[in-house]
Amino acid sequence: MGSDPSDDRPAKTTGPLSGIRVIDFTRVVAGPLCGRLLSDQGADVIKVEPLSPDMTRAAPPLVGGFSAYFAHFNAGKRGVSVDLGDPEAAAAVMTMVEGADVLIENFRPGVLSRFGLGAQDALRHNPRLVYCSISGYGQHGEWANRRCFAPVVHGESGLLASSARLSSSEVRPEPHSHADIQAAYLASMAISSALFDRERTGKGAHLDISLAEASVYSNEFTGPELSGQTGAAYYGGSACLVLTLGDGSMATTQGNPANTFKDWLAAMGRHELKSDDRFRRHADRLNHRAEIDEIILQWALTVPDFESLHEIVDPHGLAIGLVRNLTDLAETSWAKQRGLIAEPIAGLRHARVPYRSSQHQIGASGPPPERGEHNESVFVELADKTPEQVAAMTDRGALETAPDGAS
Repeated sequence: MGSDPSDDRPAKTTGPLSGIRVIDFTRVVAGPLCGRLLSDQGADVIKVEPLSPDMTRAAPPLVGGFSAYFAHFNAGKRGVSVDLGDPEAAAAVMTMVEGADVLIENFRPGVLSRFGLGAQDALRHNPRLVYCSISGYGQHGEWANRRCFAPVVHGESGLLASSARLSSSEVRPEPHSHADIQAAYLASMAISSALFDRERTGKGAHLDISLAEASVYSNEFTGPELSGQTGAAYYGGSACLVLTLGDGSMATTQGNPANTFKDWLAAMGRHELKSDDRFRRHADRLNHRAEIDEIILQWALTVPDFESLHEIVDPHGLAIGLVRNLTDLAETSWAKQRGLIAEPIAGLRHARVPYRSSQHQIGASGPPPERGEHNESVFVELADKTPEQVAAMTDRGALETAPDGAS
């Protein structure tokens, strides 16, 4: 790849969002994943980076010059690197916005307004634009301008406290950026809805997506907790068991075994325990959960492997799953049948978008862009610039391309 326009990736002609152009000002996780979801569905997504690149470009491991972390969130996009403080560059970007269908940004409120690219300015120039702002706490309210990343939101939104309560454990950081991912899916849905509404009304919209609100909305225990639930729940993921089998492998079970103990007794051949006073009624089983757990855990150690466990419990309606890592999952026949993994560059693998359509070929559409890789082609195509003007902007530092070997 490179900045040579002849080396540019072809325009997308398939997918439900084919013909939709997206200007993506986002960085890190929530916004970039939203942009990738649109790209995977056929949209032409232009990633606009400042001269200081998206920080995730440096996240290890690097494969073929790309961060695998960055690639997962930016697959299939085109990329430009622009100094919005340069008046000509900012005006050129606004020209791109005027011809776009969607703009995504995840700065704190007001940042893009400093460059004349805020929602009011953009919608005045392009009333059909769907302008999506993703932020920690929303575009208004007393927390609007707080610095925010997903780990902070996990604390503020009640997720960490909820997880600790449900698992009867201390509050611990959450390693996965749930709030970012949840906001990305919500933003993608909201954008698609706004595009559909635009077809009826002819008008765009300013969408306000909050990581904190997405976290609260996506927490399955929000309703119970706000309605008075306290202590550990007897249902849900925290009530499941993780079994260790004879060969040292592990399997995860469905739900609370106090709810399914009769099925476990049948699978284990322990019918005599049905008449045990500790396990007769559901309330009794909940009170003696520790004994139930120990009975199942000790029995599991006598089962040689996962295949044997599945063969034993499946006839009794019990769902189990092998605890495995992603690399192992990618090598399963199921993953290959579903086309779970894309590999746009040798050794650089990421997940395809997780749905299929009978109408379109849906999936990752290519590698991520190198920093500033498409400066010339994008500014000539979408901002009415000549190659000579692009070269002049590059010479004075308004545009930038990654040095050889760096993305």
